[in-house]
Parts: sequence; structure tokens; C-alpha cells
Amino acid sequence: MGAFLGATIDFIHAFLMAAWVIGIPLLFWHRWPRLTQIYAIYAIGFIAINQLSDVILGECFLTTLAGLAWEQAPLTASPSLSREWFTVRIAEAIFQLTPSHRAIKLVSEGLILLTAVGVAYRGFVRHRVHARGMLSRASWPRAKHPGQECKP
Repeated sequence: MGAFLGATIDFIHAFLMAAWVIGIPLLFWHRWPRLTQIYAIYAIGFIAINQLSDVILGECFLTTLAGLAWEQAPLTASPSLSREWFTVRIAEAIFQLTPSHRAIKLVSEGLILLTAVGVAYRGFVRHRVHARGMLSRASWPRAKHPGQECKP
């Protein structure tokens, strides 16, 4: 049961991290405003929980939970690997690389900065659009026939 639970927590951890990183472009590209808003809330929550967990536990709480589950597994292949940060374990599994904790911190801080800039940019653009009275493209005037100009 410990191995299954550890693997499940690691999978959920990987999914949550991937969703955070893959969603960053939504903050700069506003094709789907509702999805962008949902992602911005998710990203802020993800970062806040991650940072709080880092202060309290010294690592992500999911890494701690997965490590505890893996310790309960009767046939853990490498006990030293189970206590390693999740990001190190996943980099080893996917890329056969062992990044340092410092490198992981720098990359995650860069991604946090990029997310913060994106959330601020999104807020600035949204504020500008509301200030101009243009809430969505659907409210923009449209020409009735090709070649005819729109008058706002």
C-alpha cells in the first residue's frame, strides 16, 4: 500500500507542477479569459502553499507525504532516493540528471517571478480594458458586410 500511495502522491505532485508551468503562457495570452482567471488563482495558491510548506517543512508537503508513504513500502528499491526532493527524483527518472537543490531553488524562483509578472500583467491589461469600457471582443462593434467600416 505504501508504494501505491507514494506513487499516487508523486503523480499528483507531477501533475500539479506541470499544470503550473504549462499554464504560465495563459497569463500573457488572453484568448480564454475565464481559463486565464482560473489559472491565475491556481498559480497564486500553488505558489503560496509551496512557499509556506518550504518555510515549515523545508520542502514541499507533497514530497514529505510521498517520502513517508515510500518508507512504508516493504520493497523500496532505494531508501536514500525516497528522502530526496520530488523535483530531484523526477529529473533523475525523466532526464537521468541529478540537479542540485540550489539549481532547483533558482529555477523555481525564476518560475515564481515569471508567474508574478504574468499575474501583474494580466491585472494591468484587464484594468486597462475595463477603464476603456471594452469588456470583451464580443462587445466590440463589427462591420455588417466585408469592406464596410465599423464606427465605435
